[in-house]
Amino acid sequence: MWRSRMVDGEQEVVYVTLGGDVLKKGGRAFRAATADQKYLKAQGISSRPANSSIEVPEEIEPYASRCGEDALELAYWCVPESVEACYRDAGIRRLRQWQADCLSSPEVLSGKSLIYVAPTSAGKSLVSEVLMLRQLLFRGRRALVILPYVSICEERVSQLRGSFGACGLRVEGLYSSSDGKWHTGADVAVCTIEKASALLNRLLEDDSLLRDVGVVVVDEMHLLGEEHRGYLLELILIKARLSANMSAASAQGLQIIGLSATIPNVQLLADWLDAKLYVCHERPVPLTMSVASKKAQTPRDPDGLVPLVEECARAGQSVLIFCATKDWCEKAATLLAEELWEKCREGVMDEVRASRIRLLEELKQAPAGLCPILANTVPSGLAYHHAGLTVEERHLLEAAYRKGVLCCLCATSTLAAGVNLPARRVIIRSLKVGAEALDATRFRQMAGRAGRVGLDTKGECILMTRSAKDTEEAHALLSAQLQPLKSSLTSQRLVRAVLETVALGLVRSVEDLEGRFARSLLRFFEEKPAGSEETWCCGPEDVPESLLKDIREALAYLKAQKLVRVDEAKEMGDSDGPLHFGSPQGASPSASPSKKSNVALMATPLGDGVVHSALRPTEALSVFEDLQRARQGLCLDSDLHLIFLVTPAASIEPDWSRYITYYEKLQPRDRAVANAVGVSPDFLLKQSMGHRGPLSTGNDWRQDRERVTAVHRRFWTALALRELAAETSASRVCVAFAASRGSLQSLQTLAATYCGMVRQLCERLRWHEMAALFDCLMPRLSFGVSAEVLPLCRIPGVYPARARALLQAGFASVEEVAGTSLILRCCSQAKSSVLTVEAALRKLSQFESRRTDAELVGHQEVVIRQAALKILHGAQKCVNEDLQQLKDEAEDDDARIQRTKPA
Repeated sequence: MWRSRMVDGEQEVVYVTLGGDVLKKGGRAFRAATADQKYLKAQGISSRPANSSIEVPEEIEPYASRCGEDALELAYWCVPESVEACYRDAGIRRLRQWQADCLSSPEVLSGKSLIYVAPTSAGKSLVSEVLMLRQLLFRGRRALVILPYVSICEERVSQLRGSFGACGLRVEGLYSSSDGKWHTGADVAVCTIEKASALLNRLLEDDSLLRDVGVVVVDEMHLLGEEHRGYLLELILIKARLSANMSAASAQGLQIIGLSATIPNVQLLADWLDAKLYVCHERPVPLTMSVASKKAQTPRDPDGLVPLVEECARAGQSVLIFCATKDWCEKAATLLAEELWEKCREGVMDEVRASRIRLLEELKQAPAGLCPILANTVPSGLAYHHAGLTVEERHLLEAAYRKGVLCCLCATSTLAAGVNLPARRVIIRSLKVGAEALDATRFRQMAGRAGRVGLDTKGECILMTRSAKDTEEAHALLSAQLQPLKSSLTSQRLVRAVLETVALGLVRSVEDLEGRFARSLLRFFEEKPAGSEETWCCGPEDVPESLLKDIREALAYLKAQKLVRVDEAKEMGDSDGPLHFGSPQGASPSASPSKKSNVALMATPLGDGVVHSALRPTEALSVFEDLQRARQGLCLDSDLHLIFLVTPAASIEPDWSRYITYYEKLQPRDRAVANAVGVSPDFLLKQSMGHRGPLSTGNDWRQDRERVTAVHRRFWTALALRELAAETSASRVCVAFAASRGSLQSLQTLAATYCGMVRQLCERLRWHEMAALFDCLMPRLSFGVSAEVLPLCRIPGVYPARARALLQAGFASVEEVAGTSLILRCCSQAKSSVLTVEAALRKLSQFESRRTDAELVGHQEVVIRQAALKILHGAQKCVNEDLQQLKDEAEDDDARIQRTKPA
């Protein structure tokens, strides 16, 4: 197949041969294309959709002569030689026996769904990649990969580009600040759970899911049972399966691949997804688990942490220490650095010592500056890692740990699932995670980090205890069975599921809702009576009564809120006035099914807007009310009112004394915004004085107080976001609002995402003027800059202070920064560009040039030079991405035109 891509600002056309080799456009490529076409035609395979799939690649060349008889060879599974070479470079030469066994089912190779469980570091990803390659190369379908965190997405995109790119496949990351559009030219999309849900909605709306996508890979499948995001993952799979079921005429179907290291009731998931099941218990690196009871230690080290870390540090082995709280992480890192300072320096190679100094310089030049704790711990090879750090700081520390520059990280439990950072020894300091008890699932995730494939011969997990009771609980935890995974699609989450499936046309009648939809839920398989049939086309018969009750209640709520319209409303029970979910008003949820249960269901314009905004229904209704009020009197003297409208409910907890002082200094235009949104100086005064009583004499004074407090908390957060958007330094905002730099950055990212959701809601409601305002605000919130330096912040490695420095140096756009990178053949101009960027960066840390230590100054210069090169290459990448997007959009338009042409 012919493919085109942007390279160094120019379009490059290549031909991907049947064997997976990439040839640049030219005589050799044309000859290969002609030969491939002749061969495929002789095999009865053409470019027509009905005859374009290669069902049995093992029977065609060059795979027939390469596959051999050894199932542990990658070639046996028709992996192209170019991809196999990339795997070899990454240290993967052969499959493990369990991987070959997992792939050996003919049904799975032909497209049947698969659920498999294997321990951490067993090589789960390789199985899914082999199956993806078969869909991508031999069936011409695309692949969607769903991962829980941005950090894992970034790691996976890099890895897939390195391997799949060798055979001409294009991998795109759709997460974080991505526009979320899956263009025609991209073969693989790697998404977070939230982005995947929105992407799937778009594909279903365009009726392109089954036409384009052949496989959906869900990593960390156990997150289905997670309280806050599990329901969204379940909803993604429900929508995918409902779509596939409605398009049963599609011969190719949709393959779902779910993988995890910890799923207790995995058979239930396999039944739910009608998938093949494979479970592997073999761990490539043996793991030993033990309990360390409190012994007589020094007062500074009461639980004996120092000797456990020292033992590994002396042997050059890595350690992960999981602590219950952020504060514990920082104190543990400080203690270890002080106790092991001299011992950690012994035997450290000069190269490692120099790398630690460079790491300090890189942390100094990060947006938040160098944390004093890290300044003391990094020279000893130690650091802490938790959500209070910025993304840039975490990336630097993670990279240093992987390279061996840092030998020990003191982290919270989120690190266990967030990034791939294995260790020789894992130490769990507490049976608590925050205020919650450590459960078996989290414990297995933490313990699973121990043992590095290819680096260690074993892994060790040590669970520390402080009392006899703790020791007893710890021993019980070592052998504890995992709690069964349960659906979290209940209450308001079920309301969202009903709304989305109705709005997307997957459910079109009450009969569909109570039958096909109900049977697509994981809850149906949890609650169904023994021996009931799993047919998709029947009505509510055999559906558990409790599930039917919840579904009918959800529909009644949606109808009352005017998000869904039922043609014959009287059959569902009418309600006067608003209906609160779970209240007895409106239709009786437990009532018998309607005699006319096949009446049509459809989303209202507001319901459609809620779905495509990706907001939760209750959240969207609140936003809708705010927007309606704002349209009557939006304060545009400043951007504070707009920022308030997109400030999420997850807000900063105010220091009320600090709050009222800040409020009293507000400009009159900002006071006007405060009055417009309901901020009261009297309430702030009472809060600052410790008054927590009722605000009125009404019966629901607690609910009233909660509502008013939420408004004030949200306004306080909006003030912090406004400061960040005005380029106030993160350190100053942290001090002013008593928040950690990491939490502020997370809030900033969340607000930008929320802004995009609100903008989408406005677009769907045809409030285009409001949408335009939010469209301008969204990137400013994301990067925390004013409009004039906004374009420069798109460049990787450029944060607000650097963007301002580049602007002052004469760079006004990404193209200007990248301009000389396009002509790197001219060494003098390239060198001049690097020097100009270096000079701009050097001004940000000019005070460092007064240091007398020549070695430290040298390291600083190295860091500045590397940052300048990264900015130049990043600018070039941005230009290439812009050109690629223009080309993708043109291809999308062409494809749309071709589909609409009459046959």
